[in-house]
Amino acid sequence: MSKSILVWGAPYRVAHPDDHVAAFAESGNNYGNLLIGHGVRSVLAHVPLLDREELASPEEANERCSQVVIPAANFLWKDFDFAYMLNFLEKTRLPVTMIGVGAQTNDRTTSSPIHPNTLQLMKLVSERSAQIGVRGYYTAEVLAANGIHNVAVIGCPSLYSKRTPTIHIEVERLGHVEQLAINLSRRVNRHSFHPDRMQALENKVLALALGRKSTFIAQDELDELQAAHSQTPCPTQVTNYFNETDGAVVSGYFCENTRYFADIDAWESFIRTQDASIGTRFHGNLIALINGVPALMIIHDSRTMEMCTLMGIPSIHVSEIGSEGISIEQMTERLMEARFDRFESAYAALYRRYLGFLDANALPHSLMRI
Repeated sequence: MSKSILVWGAPYRVAHPDDHVAAFAESGNNYGNLLIGHGVRSVLAHVPLLDREELASPEEANERCSQVVIPAANFLWKDFDFAYMLNFLEKTRLPVTMIGVGAQTNDRTTSSPIHPNTLQLMKLVSERSAQIGVRGYYTAEVLAANGIHNVAVIGCPSLYSKRTPTIHIEVERLGHVEQLAINLSRRVNRHSFHPDRMQALENKVLALALGRKSTFIAQDELDELQAAHSQTPCPTQVTNYFNETDGAVVSGYFCENTRYFADIDAWESFIRTQDASIGTRFHGNLIALINGVPALMIIHDSRTMEMCTLMGIPSIHVSEIGSEGISIEQMTERLMEARFDRFESAYAALYRRYLGFLDANALPHSLMRI
């Protein structure tokens, strides 16, 4: 009987998808995490998979598993302590493959501290794998500054969940945008390169949405979700943030137009009904792109910059916005004129690189060979 692969990291499903509070917690407080977990599991093939909760001890992992796969997110942040994962894996003898780890900083310095336990985890993974899969070249530089060099720059594993070697964006949708999906990162504004400019841009995204048939897709914006579910006004932290629009209008919009998706199939089905996506949430826009829907990303921090640069995703950078701000007309123009040739070619190249990464780490997978 073949052994299983222990998959331990970003979740791929929730136990209570219809309970927005429970589902939010089960997603790791961000529904975007589900795309990461789903992306990794969608390409693993021919071997049974186990969750960490199914194993009582590291010794049982040694007996039942052939290796460990970690669907990762922005682990390399000074406050993120992965001692629990380190302590367990140190007691196993298993190869460990980490996929999609990223660095999170405000200023893109490679000298930002990593929590000591998390750095020890990264060194363990480095020793037990052929390559660590990192989100972009910046994360590779951060790890190199800490003595870790066996990395492959592969982007986010959610990029490959369709398992096809090419992606085509249906740019003709931009000819007449009626249905618009928006996403916003109000809660993590403090991570931005320029918090004030990011707030101004997100205000304009909301203003753009108010003039169209639009849906706000929440990822970690629990205040907006709760307002929608209770049909009560948004709390002041929401209306104060979107201060370019009357507070009653802000509350009305989020109450009437907010949705969340705790199921990836449902999220994908919905996004395919939209003509375009725009906003500051990476995964909110990436799920549109991998389903052929045009998306415009607002780059606001090291994470979004790293992945948009690598993947060639059309974007507006917060540094572009001066004291005069940006008008709705200018934002609309950037969306309508977005081109996706670079994204499509970058995807094809990254797909080939991802194949090599999985093969180097002896991971069975269902990606189409090219």
